[in-house]
Amino acid sequence: MPLFARPSAQLPPDGSRKTILSFRSPSDGSEQRVHVYTPSCATHGPLPLILAPHPITWTADQDYHGGLEGLKRGYHAGWYGLAEQCCVIIAMPHGHHRRVDLCSLAGPEQIDDMVYLIDYLTDKGHNVDRARVYTCGLSMGGQEALVAAGRHPERFAAVFAFNPIVDLAAWQQDLAITSVQEIREFRTAQKIADEVGGLPAEMPEAYAERSPINYADRLARVPTFLFWTAHDLVVPHQLERHSYCLYRAIKTHSTTAPVAEYEHTTSHGLATFDENTCWQLHEWCDYELALRWLLTHRRPQPAGW
Repeated sequence: MPLFARPSAQLPPDGSRKTILSFRSPSDGSEQRVHVYTPSCATHGPLPLILAPHPITWTADQDYHGGLEGLKRGYHAGWYGLAEQCCVIIAMPHGHHRRVDLCSLAGPEQIDDMVYLIDYLTDKGHNVDRARVYTCGLSMGGQEALVAAGRHPERFAAVFAFNPIVDLAAWQQDLAITSVQEIREFRTAQKIADEVGGLPAEMPEAYAERSPINYADRLARVPTFLFWTAHDLVVPHQLERHSYCLYRAIKTHSTTAPVAEYEHTTSHGLATFDENTCWQLHEWCDYELALRWLLTHRRPQPAGW
């Protein structure tokens, strides 16, 4: 049985209202889709908006309901029911990839789409509180959340990332020599190169554009929380190349930057760390915990709002 198994009790009714919207990407005019979850109850005043990009290989629907089929963790609580429970709007873009399905990897089109959705949802009648716009995700979703906030710090009140990809070039190179058979069989390193358009040595600027580490100075202006594990098998070297490296870079830029990090390995009470356990540690996240933290932040409103 997986260490993080699905609870035996059935999940409560969701209650949230789901809408699937199509929109034209501001980057290339292509048709893109987004799942939007809203509370069913009548509300007064604008609602917080959470932009929630999905992990690599997962669909938005899987990230919402229970994770990828065959999830090693066995259970992923996702965003299920949180729009209703916390009275927020949750927008989950399907992902704007170039060549590899479900592998957008913080490409400029994906980030442009995410930021565009803030105004698009308002135009579609959603009462979005522009002072309370957040972004959050796991793995690739965490990468995209961080890049979106880093490229557009003026649009986000806070960002939360679980086990994120922070240096895309380093991740591609690590996976190219990984000993993990499943990652090798899936050809993840090649898929990264295919999506970006080449290897890191061939396209360093393209990899840098998709890497949160290169936005540390601007992330220093956005409340940021990084949840990570030193035993991450899927995004290895979180200490040296990813989450904790980003934390140090932000603090180096500004010692008073509103950034926090937490190494979550010990919180699960584990005694051994075999390959299966380390994979499960990467898949671990708690969107409700993230949402509770995000909602404590509000972006100052400029004059004229």
